[in-house]
Amino acid sequence: MNWEVFNSFAFFFPQIILGAIVGVLLSIIGSFLVLRNMSFLGLTLAQVVSSGVAVSLFLGLEGEWFAILFSLIIISPLVSSKELANSQNDTLLGVLFVFFASFSQFLLSMGGNVKNQIMASYFGDILTNQINLSNMEPILLALCFLFFLLFYKKFLFLSYDKEEFIVRKNSFFFYEMIFYSIAIVLVSIAIHLLGSFYATAHLLVPSFVALSFVRSMSGLLIISALMSLFATVLGFGISLIGFPYQDEIIYFPSSSTIVILLAGLGIGLKLLKKH
Repeated sequence: MNWEVFNSFAFFFPQIILGAIVGVLLSIIGSFLVLRNMSFLGLTLAQVVSSGVAVSLFLGLEGEWFAILFSLIIISPLVSSKELANSQNDTLLGVLFVFFASFSQFLLSMGGNVKNQIMASYFGDILTNQINLSNMEPILLALCFLFFLLFYKKFLFLSYDKEEFIVRKNSFFFYEMIFYSIAIVLVSIAIHLLGSFYATAHLLVPSFVALSFVRSMSGLLIISALMSLFATVLGFGISLIGFPYQDEIIYFPSSSTIVILLAGLGIGLKLLKKH
């Protein structure tokens, strides 16, 4: 059994590494959303991208470009308002969330392969994806990380003091669109590989928990990334182990296992902090 698990882990190593990288990058971007008190936007963003994936499947379009473009078109008017964090836009985000959640459900009625693919977008299927360096995912992830490093100080300045950022004649819309473009690309890749629940969990849970233990930005990013990495690797490992149940061997789905572990770890750490 141990050798079988080791061989499975080695066989799926590229998928595990890619999933871990996606999770870590999502947790880093999510740290900025939580720091800005914009967790609801992260939830809505994942649903908007999921709807973009659903529309692209309905239209028979392959790849992630349509979902990314679709999401940018939806998000850009909100960014231009410069008031994403106020209560009125929280209501708007709620309206967008229920609309696009219902819209995805509406497309499920088309049945057939569209229905199967849309359901896969909620839970992902990374273990059946063939990962290699010629795929677009590694390239897009590298570009996201590069742009994040390039604009990190601007993102940080904007998160801590938006008014001063604007007073110094920095382009609010430009830097916000760069930030949300990175987020949308990451969420799109995560949904394609591991599903929207995975994307939402890694956007919100690690940074929400980390804020209970640290107050520095570096500490927030490090703890969030470590939580994401730990839950992802352990979740993959558990999903590769077969468990006997009623005279058969069952395997837990990778994405759901990771999300459950991440949520359980978050709850455990929050309870530990209270004591």
